[in-house]
Amino acid sequence: MRFFRLSIFVALSTVSIISSADIAGLSAGIGTWQSSPAGTMGSTNISLDSTLNLDKENGNYVFLALEHPIPLLPNIRLAHTDLQWAGQGLVTAGTSLDEVVFPVDQAVDVDLDLSHSDITFYYEILDNIIDLDVGLTARLFDGQASLVGSLQQERVDVEAVIPMIYGKAGIDMPFTGLTASLGGNWINVNEFRLIDWSAEVNYDFSIAPTLEAGLSIGYRSMLIDIDDRDELQTDAEFDGLFIGLRLVL
Repeated sequence: MRFFRLSIFVALSTVSIISSADIAGLSAGIGTWQSSPAGTMGSTNISLDSTLNLDKENGNYVFLALEHPIPLLPNIRLAHTDLQWAGQGLVTAGTSLDEVVFPVDQAVDVDLDLSHSDITFYYEILDNIIDLDVGLTARLFDGQASLVGSLQQERVDVEAVIPMIYGKAGIDMPFTGLTASLGGNWINVNEFRLIDWSAEVNYDFSIAPTLEAGLSIGYRSMLIDIDDRDELQTDAEFDGLFIGLRLVL
């Protein structure tokens, strides 16, 4: 948590310094990701869709990115995704999310919050018809998972700062306003694996001499696999279509 707050402070300070030099390119966007859960969670492999009846939900996202021509200094991208599901299910005796064991079959109210914030430092390796970015992301999860029944309940905090490799490749289709890209974040260390990738098509158009607007449509998938008994065990994927708007200065 302290590392993430420090990174945000450094990033915003850098944005302020570079922007004041009037040499930076700034982009911002908002959108909605309709994600569906599948797989299992908990020490007894509770099915997210068939047992807990979690279905697709719309989660909003927002991002802000700064690109500049200063050598050696990385570009910066800040993003936040609001990712929550709620439902009702029937768990069997012996079910356990983490440490609490449900002694008998019972109906439960289910909440799963995987909202997260990203700070990404990256370099543009290519920037013409073909774009290629590489860098590092720190992702802060700040949510929880809970099962609340009439006889038993359990809540587990989902809080962690995850370092990941970042990459994005794109192609510009000249004279059309269209671009296509594939990108994501990845880590695979010991018993923890997170793969978050997206593919999208963008259409950009000018609305002022120094301002462009854009529409983005794509698909995003986030796979989380945790096989560490000291953590909330998970083997689940969250995926679906997204649509967004952006402004580019």
